[in-house]
Amino acid sequence: MTFQKFLLGLIAMLMFVAPATAQQTTAQQTNLPPTQLALEVQFYPNVAPGYQVVSPDKRTWSWWGRFAQVPGWKQPTDWPAASAVNINSELAEDGVRVWVSVYLGEMHEQEKDVASYVLHEREKQTVRELADVGVVPFEIKLVRVNLSAIEPPAFKSNAKSIELVSMRPLLATMPSFEVVVRNVSSKNVLAFRQKIFQSARMQIMGMPQGKEGQALIPPGGTYSFNARIATRATPGADGYTPVVLPDQVIVISTAVFDDGTFEGESDAAIEFVAFQKGRSIQLARAIGLLEKASTSKDSVASSVALLRQQVGALPFEVDAAAVQEVRAKVSVPDGRDVKHLIEVSMKGTRDELLNDVVQFQLHNRRTDSAALVEWLATTKERYQAWLNRL
Repeated sequence: MTFQKFLLGLIAMLMFVAPATAQQTTAQQTNLPPTQLALEVQFYPNVAPGYQVVSPDKRTWSWWGRFAQVPGWKQPTDWPAASAVNINSELAEDGVRVWVSVYLGEMHEQEKDVASYVLHEREKQTVRELADVGVVPFEIKLVRVNLSAIEPPAFKSNAKSIELVSMRPLLATMPSFEVVVRNVSSKNVLAFRQKIFQSARMQIMGMPQGKEGQALIPPGGTYSFNARIATRATPGADGYTPVVLPDQVIVISTAVFDDGTFEGESDAAIEFVAFQKGRSIQLARAIGLLEKASTSKDSVASSVALLRQQVGALPFEVDAAAVQEVRAKVSVPDGRDVKHLIEVSMKGTRDELLNDVVQFQLHNRRTDSAALVEWLATTKERYQAWLNRL
């Protein structure tokens, strides 16, 4: 997979979940004190490791798109190549439980479980099973992080409508700040692109946006987000230690408004319009499936199982008309792969809609037909309202 397409996939992930890069970039919002524990992940030979925070109260994940391929690896013809390694962690009574899987296919079409372990502090595990899918094994070590207080980063907004209100350090395992910004325009902000630079080099990127097409920041309103400051693993006498990089700047590079305009860099605006198009395509399809399910004469279990199958089978290939529609809404430079952006969004939206069905199925194993009809109606109404906002 090319770096460009990896980056596009990463951006899509930023759009569908909380901002995250290959390592978690946002502090986990919880009332519990931080664990001060992190997974030190050696993801590439002869490259300094990265860190993945262990939450005190929930399972957290990070996926790693950079890895080395086993020399001489022959890709089987009956399954796609590995495109990312996914690592989940959860605090357990006897240590930290770690699950490792791989995403297969350029669009993460499949996920294959690889291994699971329980790690104790300073214990290291080599994930040798990754070699079975052509990935040079990662090394994962559970470490305790003790970073001293740091100076807040600088702040800059290339979108004149977004201004800084406040910035304060957070009690977190990895250095993080709560940043509050205000929309000083007369328009709704739907999304903005946030970047963290160190000495003019971008380290971390995210794009907060309103839930299900809603406004993120109304005129005069504020929005709070957690920015994790970039660190670098530095070798020492007793292994690696995360060190905060100097001279960091939080930059708001783009703000996108509900009237179709934007301020700042155009890249994020193009991505946002493409993602909205991908969502609208899949939402319209899902609404049709919900309508069909509501008229089914099958049993509740059969109806839900069929709906799950149909939503899971929603395609994410886009036609030329949809690509042209995006290009008509925003000026797209020659060579910009709008088609792939839409398809990434369609894949992410399909997965999100499928999760809705799976959650209903898991929590309503003995439900009656009336409960199913109610769920179908309320879900269809929610999807329609979401679609209307796009």
